[in-house]
Amino acid sequence: MPNSVYDATRYKLMTAGFSWMATQLMLVAWSGPAGFYPEDETIDDLVAHGSVKRGQSLPITTQSVSPDGTAQTGQVVIPALAIGTPITFFTMVDKKPNVGMSELILFIDDAIELPFIPNGLDMVVQPDWLSKRGWWRA
Repeated sequence: MPNSVYDATRYKLMTAGFSWMATQLMLVAWSGPAGFYPEDETIDDLVAHGSVKRGQSLPITTQSVSPDGTAQTGQVVIPALAIGTPITFFTMVDKKPNVGMSELILFIDDAIELPFIPNGLDMVVQPDWLSKRGWWRA
């Protein structure tokens, strides 16, 4: 299933329990089959399905919401991804002190240049705001 919101986040959106603007966001890069399990709630759930966490972003800044309900941020940097296995999908999460317990928000497997072959350098993810695209739209 291409890019989708996890069930727990859908529920929080409908019950006013989730704020894009107040959430400590983190983007996580993954290798392995891009399996979307909407009932998953944490990073540890994805690991249990056999996905391999390859890297996580530096703090994400400049969170905003456009008038049409599109969730936006500034560019995202995932530092020094090891050379080798391709990045096949991302998840946007609500970062927790125990990273494995970070709550899943968004599954992203449909993006330009995925799968991405890491070259050992930082990976910069720059959403295309000129085309009015965002991470997702409520």
